[in-house]
Amino acid sequence: MKSKREIHIIRLKNGLKCLKYTLNGKQCTLYAKTTRELREKYAHIKGEIKRPLRSGLTFLAWYEKWLQVYKTDLKQNSLYILKCIFNKYVLPRLGKKNIKRITSTDIQELINSMQKVKRQQTVVFMQVNACMQQAYKLNLIAHNPCLACVIKKTKGNKGKALTKEQQAILLEYLNTHYVKIKNLILLYLNTGMRCSELLNLTKQDINRETNEILIRGTKTKNSKRILQTSKQVIDLIPDREKPFDNWNKDKVNRAFKNITNELGFEKITIHSLRHTFATNCIESGVDMVVLQNWLGHSSISMTIDRYTHISEDYKRQEQSKLKILK
Repeated sequence: MKSKREIHIIRLKNGLKCLKYTLNGKQCTLYAKTTRELREKYAHIKGEIKRPLRSGLTFLAWYEKWLQVYKTDLKQNSLYILKCIFNKYVLPRLGKKNIKRITSTDIQELINSMQKVKRQQTVVFMQVNACMQQAYKLNLIAHNPCLACVIKKTKGNKGKALTKEQQAILLEYLNTHYVKIKNLILLYLNTGMRCSELLNLTKQDINRETNEILIRGTKTKNSKRILQTSKQVIDLIPDREKPFDNWNKDKVNRAFKNITNELGFEKITIHSLRHTFATNCIESGVDMVVLQNWLGHSSISMTIDRYTHISEDYKRQEQSKLKILK
C-alpha cells in the first residue's frame, strides 16, 4: 500500500471523500464518507489484487449458482420477486459480463439508473453486494467492486393509515358489498398481520381456547410470534385446515383496490390496514413494547417511526389533558 503522502484524497462538495488510483492501466475511483473508511477500502483492494483468480463465470451464471447454494432459506414467493427484479434491472447491464470484469463503475451506473425506484434500488444493491462478496470469499474475483459504490440511504416509507371516518365508511360498506372478503379485512384491521402471514395460517396455529394466534412470519427475527386477541377476532377465522386457501396475495390486493377505488380512498393499500391497527393500538394506550411484539418488529424504533399515525382528534384529546400554566 502507498504511504499516506502518496495517496491523494479529495473532499467532494457533497461531503464524500474521493481517492483515484490506477489498476491494470485503468484509472479507478473510490468513495467513502470518511478518510479512514477510504483508506481501508484502498488497502483491501491493493492488498488482495494479486490473488490468483479461477473464474470464467458470467454474472448471470454465478448469480443463479449463488441463489441455489447460498440462499436456500428463501421462500418461493420471495425468490420469485428477487428474480423478477434481477431480470428487469440487473440482467440487461451485468448478466452477460464475466464477474472478473465487472467494475465499481458498472455497478454504480446500474444503481444510478434506478433513482426513481428507491426500494428496488436497495434490493438490487443488497443482492449484487452479497453475491459479489461470496464470489470474493471463494476467490472467484480479486475484490468486491460494490465496496467502492455509493448508495444514498432513504428513510422507509411511513405508509398511510385509515382515519376514523374512513374506518367507519369501510366497515359500513363491507356489510353490503364484498361480503366474501369482509372477514379477511376485519382480521387485518384487528390483528395487524402482514398480508401473507394471515393467508398462510393453518388450523394448528389457532388456539380457540386461549384466543391466541401463532404467526409463523419470516421477514424479521421477531416475525414468528404469538398474538393475543379476543374470541370475536378468532371467530372470524374459518375452522378448517387451511382457513384462507381460497385466497392469495394478488387476489386480496385486487379486491381491496376495487373497494378503495369505489370509496375514493387515495393511497390506501391492504398494508394500510396494518398501519391502522398500530395507530388504533397507540390511541387505545397499548404499551409500545407489546405492540412491537404483536407486529413482529426487530426493533421498537421501527414501530415508532413507521407504523404509528396519530389522528388529529387524538392529538386534540391529549392536548386537553395538559395543565395550562398561569
